[in-house]
Amino acid sequence: MKKKILILGMALMVAAGISACNASSKTSSSEATTTESKQADAKAEDSKQAESDKEDKKFPEFTAKTVSGEDISSDLFKDSKLTVVNVWGSWCGPCVQEIPELQKLYESMKDKDVNVIGLAQDAGTDLDAVKEIIDKNKVTYQNIVPEGATEDFVMSIMAFPTTFFVDSDRNIVGVIQGNRNLEAFTAAVEGVLEKLK
Repeated sequence: MKKKILILGMALMVAAGISACNASSKTSSSEATTTESKQADAKAEDSKQAESDKEDKKFPEFTAKTVSGEDISSDLFKDSKLTVVNVWGSWCGPCVQEIPELQKLYESMKDKDVNVIGLAQDAGTDLDAVKEIIDKNKVTYQNIVPEGATEDFVMSIMAFPTTFFVDSDRNIVGVIQGNRNLEAFTAAVEGVLEKLK
């Protein structure tokens, strides 16, 4: 019996380590989900979080560069009904794991007036690592190098990855932490879009 409890405890710790990265220590932490019912509960919770009442918080105004050197500003939010902003780091396994899912989301949601952008936490200090991940995953959505207001914003985040849902007026209308698959991202986006109607 004690052996089973020990094995279960170890499995929970490993699952927690895979789920999210702690911003301050760059180590992983999150609640573990060990059964399909818990995973379904997590997906339902994501939808609830994404559909939560509008916060008074706005995404900061900014001007910056993308990892490819293009100019970009907070005016990009005006171009879409909803923008999914994924804050990630090249050092964060769960962040890197969800990048292909975000690319699929970007491709599948264009016709619904939804944009996806990345905010690469360490692009200012390790641009080569960030570019390598973007190239390896054939990412076509824009990724921003944090500076000024976006750097301050990133520094306030406690866990990576964190994904923000931002409307065309820069209002943050939803937030989820931890990595997700395409199905979970799609459900969250659709929930937010329904709320914005």
